[in-house]
Amino acid sequence: MVVLSAADAPKGKSKEAKDTKAAKPAKTQAQAQTQAQEDPGIIKFSTAPAAVQKTFKEEAKGANMELLGTAANDQGAFYKATLIFGAASYEVAVAESGLLLEKILQVTTTEVSLDDCPAPVKKTLGEEAKGAKVEGVEKLSEGKRDHYVFDVASSKNAYQIVIMDDGTLISKVVDLSGSDPVPAPAEAKAKSKETGTRKN
Repeated sequence: MVVLSAADAPKGKSKEAKDTKAAKPAKTQAQAQTQAQEDPGIIKFSTAPAAVQKTFKEEAKGANMELLGTAANDQGAFYKATLIFGAASYEVAVAESGLLLEKILQVTTTEVSLDDCPAPVKKTLGEEAKGAKVEGVEKLSEGKRDHYVFDVASSKNAYQIVIMDDGTLISKVVDLSGSDPVPAPAEAKAKSKETGTRKN
């Protein structure tokens, strides 16, 4: 992964810079070859097309940028980078023409213990789990917000409960172990009409 830094910015050619460059050509080339082997597709920001650089700079707005590299799909070549805005990071893809293809907030998943959860989260969990055993806890970080995912199990059922960091319940879903998902209300109503019995 290559970090965009002052080293990628254009610089004046001083005598000292020329001497440094001339003194270490073999080492620089060897490092570049090693990096290419470890991270195929990785390139320097300065070697990307001008239109691509322009879009990345507009989207970065001063954020730290890590250039992931280049790849291709049916529509042609594109460039991907991670933009880091403090606690939030986005994965950005830009077409060779400079068109922004996607900018997606990245979710960071961390395994935590129940003790690490905020008090509002524990309170909601107690109300929803109703004494069921907590078998696993994960914290999902999206920017400045955290969600907590709990796998809980009782003698009868297993559930996955997702709670926002302020204690708001996001979802509580029973683990049906491969069964059909719960139908939407309209689907359930239509199905009951199809399978219902007619009174004479």
